[in-house]
Amino acid sequence: MDTLFLEYRDPIFGVIIFFAIVFIIAFLNYWWGIFKSKEERHSISQFIKRFEVMADADEYKKLLEEFNISSESLGLLAYSYSKSGEYEKAIGIYLIALKRVKNKEEKQYFLFQLGKVYFKAGFLRRAADVFLELLKLFPRHKEALKLLTVIYEQLKEYTKALEVMDSLEELDVEVESEKNFVKALQVLNDSQKTNQNRYETLLQLTKKEPLIGRILFEFAKKEGLDIDMDLVDAKSILDLLWQSDIRFLKNSSQMLAKAVLAAKEGSSVPQGAPFELEVLSALKKQDYTNATVGFEYACTCCKNVFPVHFYRCPSCYTLKTPHISLLLIKKENEEHYTF
Repeated sequence: MDTLFLEYRDPIFGVIIFFAIVFIIAFLNYWWGIFKSKEERHSISQFIKRFEVMADADEYKKLLEEFNISSESLGLLAYSYSKSGEYEKAIGIYLIALKRVKNKEEKQYFLFQLGKVYFKAGFLRRAADVFLELLKLFPRHKEALKLLTVIYEQLKEYTKALEVMDSLEELDVEVESEKNFVKALQVLNDSQKTNQNRYETLLQLTKKEPLIGRILFEFAKKEGLDIDMDLVDAKSILDLLWQSDIRFLKNSSQMLAKAVLAAKEGSSVPQGAPFELEVLSALKKQDYTNATVGFEYACTCCKNVFPVHFYRCPSCYTLKTPHISLLLIKKENEEHYTF
């Protein structure tokens, strides 16, 4: 009986079996790669059909499709159109490029750029669809996930934004501040909560993330709720302090709040206060009332300056407390303006 199984103990037989298994695995892997590549091409093709927005009569589009222009040249052309604000043309070129490219890295690049153009143009829902298509093919694309978070935040789809942030956390991206910020926005837009519940939840979030202190202050001021002024960093609400009643300012022990109060009343400004507040206080003492302060808001990340406050920079989309700068300006008499 043992002689029947001698061949199975032959080393040559084992080698044959080993190479047979390797061949089968390689064969299956090869055909699986072909299948996935075909599936990707079909997915991209269907995706492009959904997003083609330009008429075939556009001469420049005809030229680009007819001539064998390299994908690099198409990318540069689309980028230049995007920079100049001609988003429709940029979108059309990126779609043409996506039809041609076969390299995975190029597909990733053009899909990401297309999503960014839609986002800049204000087509948030389309931008989200593009980034989701990109993530279907490249699930670990951090920049796409970050922009998708911003899109859902702007669409007020806060649950989806938090889900995307969970994915970023899995990729070791620090998003704790962003998560608390989105939770604060979620609380503000929750109509089922009472004002007191909203205040208490925002207060707890402020203890975790100081950025939310401004949201808490704005909410309390709007709803007429009492707030401990020292819970919020005065630097982050300098413009709001200037617009606040004197009774608000008297409740704070922070130097900056006292300086704003002194500038409003014309009393002595604390040492170390901004120069503009010192000047305003001195002018007030001399009964000069035609001066006031304006504000500029600079992103601490990209250094761009904006005339209105922001939580997330409109330029680089970073969630940062902007640096608030004071400007001495002449008080305008708005009573005689016509609208």
